[in-house]
Amino acid sequence: MPFVTTDYRVLINGQDVTSRFDPYLKSVEITRASGEASDSCSFTLADPEGAIVLPSERAPVLVEINGQQAFSGFVSDVDYSFSKSSGRELSLDASSVDQGSTAKEPRMQHMDNATFADVAAAWGGKIGLSVSVSGTIASLYRDYWLSQNESFLAWGQRISKEIGASFKVLGTRAFFVGLNEGLSATGRTLTPINAVYGQNLIGGNISPIVSRPKFKDVEIRYFDLTTGEYKTVNAETGISDVDAALRTVISASSEDQANDRAKAEGKLSDREKGSGTITILGDELAEPEAICNVSGVRPGIDGGYRISSVKQALAKVAGFTTQITVKQPQDGAGVDSR
Repeated sequence: MPFVTTDYRVLINGQDVTSRFDPYLKSVEITRASGEASDSCSFTLADPEGAIVLPSERAPVLVEINGQQAFSGFVSDVDYSFSKSSGRELSLDASSVDQGSTAKEPRMQHMDNATFADVAAAWGGKIGLSVSVSGTIASLYRDYWLSQNESFLAWGQRISKEIGASFKVLGTRAFFVGLNEGLSATGRTLTPINAVYGQNLIGGNISPIVSRPKFKDVEIRYFDLTTGEYKTVNAETGISDVDAALRTVISASSEDQANDRAKAEGKLSDREKGSGTITILGDELAEPEAICNVSGVRPGIDGGYRISSVKQALAKVAGFTTQITVKQPQDGAGVDSR
């Protein structure tokens, strides 16, 4: 009996294991999220006779769905469960980050008078990563960049929050992309995804109005060494229907850093003004940071939403489904004009 009618392919350590997995495979789940440094993939297999050969640690894993590469990474964890009531089951987890690589090795380093693209490429290159920086963040300039006993992974995640970026490591490549700019993790321009009630929309739960994270603008304080005074910088969020300003207690070390952080907080405020989860019939083209256009539900819910994360799932019971986490409502979402 085939696994599901969806065309899929699994390679482990360069060997095509699709036909071996198919009789035993219960599910495959692939998760990609803007806020996570790595993509993840998990396989659940029935293993009543111990027929599945355990893969080696850090073995390369490749998954394709309908001819599209859905995941590329390395075996990170193997788990086995067994009982008289539920039988025996093998779980394989993989990560797009090689967990045995120097990407997780803490380092002390700094760089003076450089753009973000320059420092990211230099520090990634030291551990064998080819780094790509896309969007408005590439030209961000600071007179001092610091990695204080942090791994490249930890530094990448921290600095991404400071400058309003998405950070991803895929094997020997690392990517930084500006948030809310319609670019994929690898810097490609993204195609919108449609979720249409009565067609491909299975279900969901959407909050098109979330008031608490919304601020009109953001202020960040920094200390000006030339005048010996604290000063503030301001960045607008693009949200006009609230009066409150976000005045953070965070102090930046310079005017440039304060501007970067203010803009990043502004992006986050605009992004978090709505949220939800949508499940559609499987769509292998769905990507974080693309727009998901919801239609046919009702006024105020219909509209565009920024995709925050995507979970692609193949299962014997449900077939191929795509679960999408959305934020940043736009194009009529959150507004009932009747």
